[in-house]
Amino acid sequence: MREIHLDGNWMQTKAEMHDYLIAKLDLPYYYGRNLDSLWNILSKETEPMKIVITNPKAIALGYGEVLIEMFRDLEKSNSNYRLDVL
Repeated sequence: MREIHLDGNWMQTKAEMHDYLIAKLDLPYYYGRNLDSLWNILSKETEPMKIVITNPKAIALGYGEVLIEMFRDLEKSNSNYRLDVL
């Protein structure tokens, strides 16, 4: 299982968040830098993946909760995903 650690301290603005997600999740060039695009890409993933988020309160105002909720929905809809928020 691939394990990805995301640190909220590296996602304090919306732009930083998307740059960080691109690097950490190895997103393709066509990633649209929004959560709908992130969902579309990750929901097609077949490789088991554990996502660990630390410092969630540091994520860009308003986006942290939405990002975590998107990962929780992904975990519910795709058995290849597991989410831990520390």
